[in-house]
Amino acid sequence: MRVSDMDIDRIYIDSAVRTDAYHMTENHFHYYYELYYVRHGKVKFFVDNSYFVLESGDFIMIPPNKIHYAAYLSNCTRINIYFRYEDLCDVGKPFIHDLEDRFLRVEVISVPRTYRDLIHHILDTMLTEDNIDDASTKTMMVLLLRQLLLNFNRYCIFHTDPEGANKDEAILSAVQYISKNYHSNITLDELAGMANLSPSYFSRKFRAITGSGMKEYLTYVRLSHAQTELLTTNNSITDIAINCGFSDSNYFKDAFKKVHGMSPRTYRNSKIKNYLMGNDG
Repeated sequence: MRVSDMDIDRIYIDSAVRTDAYHMTENHFHYYYELYYVRHGKVKFFVDNSYFVLESGDFIMIPPNKIHYAAYLSNCTRINIYFRYEDLCDVGKPFIHDLEDRFLRVEVISVPRTYRDLIHHILDTMLTEDNIDDASTKTMMVLLLRQLLLNFNRYCIFHTDPEGANKDEAILSAVQYISKNYHSNITLDELAGMANLSPSYFSRKFRAITGSGMKEYLTYVRLSHAQTELLTTNNSITDIAINCGFSDSNYFKDAFKKVHGMSPRTYRNSKIKNYLMGNDG
């Protein structure tokens, strides 16, 4: 067992890629909080005398002085944020009234896929700011961490009921089914039947776990794949709509515009133009 740094003078963030062959040399603890986020992959995490399995979009908060150890079950990208309790306080009071009960205890918290781009943007901004490391960085990191936690508070799923974990497996299986079969004609009745749940109960559970309704989630997955196809192929808009599971190209165009603020064709042309001009933002 080792102690990882005695103290820190500001909020720090670190990102690393680990393979399933990587092994931590030993468990450790430190004197500040750590937010451990799995951006991609699967990790078995030991902390506070318990094991937790974290997958893409999951994070866990590690309080000070808690021994912890990670075993990588697949190739992973993990992000660690190190901070002190006072970083989340103003005049001694937490900036979120239920901060300790909500965040500063050991439990797995999941970011629904719908909101991961938002969370990843904040994390990427923090990584950039950490590298800048100038006179403003300390304050900037406080603001960014608070923004991150506020978004977690609004969108995340807090797994506070261990007995309910097995019940969630049916919903998670449905999410995986959608990810693999988004191009097919998937219905609520079909997924509810696969989960052996009534459609109404399945819908409630699905929203509680993913943060969105089944149809909304399915549309999001389809649009994500359509977005990729727009930028990586010369396929027509109609063909892309069909490839991604939209039976009506007009519905696809409306759904795409609602999310991205522009038509699929305009989106494709603007991204290509930015790329040719050397600006891929």
